[in-house]
Amino acid sequence: MPFCEAADGVRLYYEDFGEGRAVVFTASGSQTHRMWESQVAAVAPQYRTVTYDWRGTGASDKPRTGYTADAATADLCALIERLGLAPALLVGHGIGNHLSIMAATRRPELVAGLVLASAAPWFSGTREGVAGGLSPEFMDLLARGSQLGDARGIPYAEVWAELSERLLFHRPQCAALHQSVLEQALTWPQFVINTYATSLNAIDHRERLPLLPCPAVIIQGRHDKKSLYAGAEYMARKIRNARLVTLEDSAHMGQVEEINAFNRALLEFLKSTQATRRAA
Repeated sequence: MPFCEAADGVRLYYEDFGEGRAVVFTASGSQTHRMWESQVAAVAPQYRTVTYDWRGTGASDKPRTGYTADAATADLCALIERLGLAPALLVGHGIGNHLSIMAATRRPELVAGLVLASAAPWFSGTREGVAGGLSPEFMDLLARGSQLGDARGIPYAEVWAELSERLLFHRPQCAALHQSVLEQALTWPQFVINTYATSLNAIDHRERLPLLPCPAVIIQGRHDKKSLYAGAEYMARKIRNARLVTLEDSAHMGQVEEINAFNRALLEFLKSTQATRRAA
């Protein structure tokens, strides 16, 4: 199994396919590198694709501590450096986008462009009159799963099964897809995701967005009930030269609900950044 040792000695599991400019995919919370199968299949014939698991999740090492946004961002930067991927195009989903944005502003020499899928300008709540970030419905479910909002406590597997059924998809999905979501979610230990959530709760990118030094595309499902659509519109206004691509028949998981539309937007952006680079 391929592993990359992060800066603090934690090994990240990764998969590496294709040749050419590097595209690094960061999974959303509760998912692993497996969520990107359809994108890697579409992109790897033309680009080098790297998918990986966050520290503490999937097949990556699970240290006793270190589950913070800063540590996860440093891990992403270490992966890019140690595999010789810079400047890489970063593709994130859900809370994985927070790592991409932080990496692009902290280490701009490592990042050539951003694909922000199901993204948010802050963790949750309303700011500047915009209800962006994680929805109140999801935050309530997260609290129940952390045994904070229900006197009985809710089994961890039940929380993620309910999330998949209620909040991730716009249209009914097959049992195999829900099973895949659940299997990936259960590789995030409950302590790990609770600790990450505590750290990420303070995330607010409003000052970072205008300073992003690279091109960006935002891909958002119109019916996203987890990362609210208004947040994506806000990001498109605040990031210079950003473009918003709306998936009209998707919720949070547009990369599987509208595979072809998602992959078209992704490939168009990758090609446009390549053309810009050549022109420069």
